[in-house]
Amino acid sequence: MLSIGLIPIILITPASELRQRIGKRLVKICFQTFLKIMQLLGVMSLKTEHLERLKTGGRLVLANHPSLIDVVILIALVNNPDGVIKTPLLFNPFTLGLLRFAGFIRNEEGPELIVKSIRSVKSGNNLIIFPEGTRTRDINALTFKRGASNIAVRGKLNITPILIFTSEPVLQKGTKWYKVPQQKPVFTISVCEEIETGKVVNCDGDLSIESRVLTRYLEDYFRHKLRSHART
Repeated sequence: MLSIGLIPIILITPASELRQRIGKRLVKICFQTFLKIMQLLGVMSLKTEHLERLKTGGRLVLANHPSLIDVVILIALVNNPDGVIKTPLLFNPFTLGLLRFAGFIRNEEGPELIVKSIRSVKSGNNLIIFPEGTRTRDINALTFKRGASNIAVRGKLNITPILIFTSEPVLQKGTKWYKVPQQKPVFTISVCEEIETGKVVNCDGDLSIESRVLTRYLEDYFRHKLRSHART
């Protein structure tokens, strides 16, 4: 209802920075409310670790993607959130109004995507990206697209990794949304220490090569962290 109600406002107002700031704040409030309702109803539990590492803005935030509602959780928790979203969501009647109002970045904008992403971070937003491009199927076969690394290398941006763990398989890729686990799932959001991109690659070298190197580094980093958690 909220998304549909915003459509007339979108049609009569310009896509200004003010409108986008209001829209992003509105999305955040909606997602925070959704999470609180989910927890009050006993549908899920949420634990967080080291959220203080997200106090400042202007961060490139990369996270693994085990569940359909990961983006809801992260936007609810992260200050000044921005995100790269799948283009079809901008044409879905349930989401188009809210997402267009907030001015999230489409994932099919080509080179402009990188420019807009760098601009978003440098303007003080915390840009959330799932570098896999889809939900995780197997942490041992974790594969990242190079878009996030391109943004980091070309913008000379450090990376704030976030690890998302679920105690039970829930809303995974290839499963029906109504297939709920027997136990209440516990989502754990762990914010890791910042990765200094300049210490991993040479941001003044061949940017195409450096983005590939950084992508491989990030894949190994996330695999190691996720496997270590799985063993515990």
